[in-house]
Amino acid sequence: MEPSFRLDSGVTDDGAEYRDLFMQTFEQDTSEPRRWRSLPEPNWYHLARVFLKEIITYPVFANPHAQRYLTPRHGRFKTVIYESSYGRDLPDSPASAVSHIEIALPWRASNPCTYGLGLTKDLDEIWRGLSSIPELNTIVAARDGALRVDGNTVRIPKDEVDRIRRAFDRTTRKVRDSVKQARATHIRNALLAPLDPTRFPPIVQVNPEGQLVEIRLDRGRQSKEAARSGRKATVKAVRSNMETLAAEVPDELIELHAEIERATLAQMIEKYEDMLKKDLPERTWQTFFERNIFILTMIFARPVRLLHSQFHAQGSGMDGTGAQIGDFLLAELGFAMAIVEIKTPGSPLLRPKAYRNREVFAPDEDLSGAVSQVLYQQSKIHENWLVHRARPELQNSRPDAIKCVVITGRLPKDEMQRRSFEVFRNACKNVEVITFDELLGKLRLLSEHLTPREVREEDLPF
Repeated sequence: MEPSFRLDSGVTDDGAEYRDLFMQTFEQDTSEPRRWRSLPEPNWYHLARVFLKEIITYPVFANPHAQRYLTPRHGRFKTVIYESSYGRDLPDSPASAVSHIEIALPWRASNPCTYGLGLTKDLDEIWRGLSSIPELNTIVAARDGALRVDGNTVRIPKDEVDRIRRAFDRTTRKVRDSVKQARATHIRNALLAPLDPTRFPPIVQVNPEGQLVEIRLDRGRQSKEAARSGRKATVKAVRSNMETLAAEVPDELIELHAEIERATLAQMIEKYEDMLKKDLPERTWQTFFERNIFILTMIFARPVRLLHSQFHAQGSGMDGTGAQIGDFLLAELGFAMAIVEIKTPGSPLLRPKAYRNREVFAPDEDLSGAVSQVLYQQSKIHENWLVHRARPELQNSRPDAIKCVVITGRLPKDEMQRRSFEVFRNACKNVEVITFDELLGKLRLLSEHLTPREVREEDLPF
């Protein structure tokens, strides 16, 4: 029972010409309930009014077999207007009018004329949501402009309608995939696992309250990629439920945070130890400390923050061209700053031969050169402070107190050499020299303090 259409012409009071499209309507024959008959043309339903630049539609349900036949398709939104400039002439026949309207409608968002026009069923949430605003009764699919309300009309740009449609389509595909996977899982557990449990071990899905989902095989080994994806999903689930977890289980969340910090610190120590075993260049160590700036902060008694890496102490600016490039410039709490120079664990600290006797060893030129370098950088920052202070990151700093730190080499194993090294670095009152293995010791000590001590039975109060 596909309806026919009739087209009438008309002119508004202000002289605008239009075409009215009427849709054939039916009623049941009282003598034979299974038979339908067409109503006279004057009683056909007024489906749309076509102007040159807009189309006014009155969407209805067009299936005569349904009880809601000829009732408004979108509740109280009885009018849907489409702004369009398709063609220069109005249609001159019912067929051309139907074609004209359907070409002007948003793609895949509207029903054809034979279905009574209006938004498709998949987009019903648009008018249902807009029903929350009491005064609205008309929807306009606008060619452009912003989303807004004009009296009892809501104007929605066509691009926004298309974005909503595509978002709904993505959601539908995801739901369809989830249903498909759930059915496949059920078939596996109900049929394949009983028939061949070795090849098809059952899949167990743990889903308490629908928040965290874990899928595992009772037997068999999971691939590395699948396990990695599962761990990523768990992290994502915890992150998305952070506020709920903080409200419901704050103690467990705090303990989880502490465990994450301990695990991260353990990985950092393991990485540090592995790097110490290799003969790595200076630039590699600079990159490592830049990515793990926390390690450098352990050198200082007060809180510090990174101001600049690879800074220029001399030149037009901290990141401009010039000589005397430093590794790290840090800001301590207050106005003080600190220069950190990074060498390598293999950099020699002392000269291999004793100076005139067997007890005194002079500092190696690498160590004395590094100390001289940071002191020179310190002096250049003083000299060029009028230029440097314009940098936004230096607004709260002053050149009055600039601490200098050199990270280089490893502690000598020979007692005499170690004494000579300690005497030399204690005499460098303006430069602190720390070795790579001493930094590792700080990390290990911190890890030891963060690890919960096992409570013994004798330690419990009685």
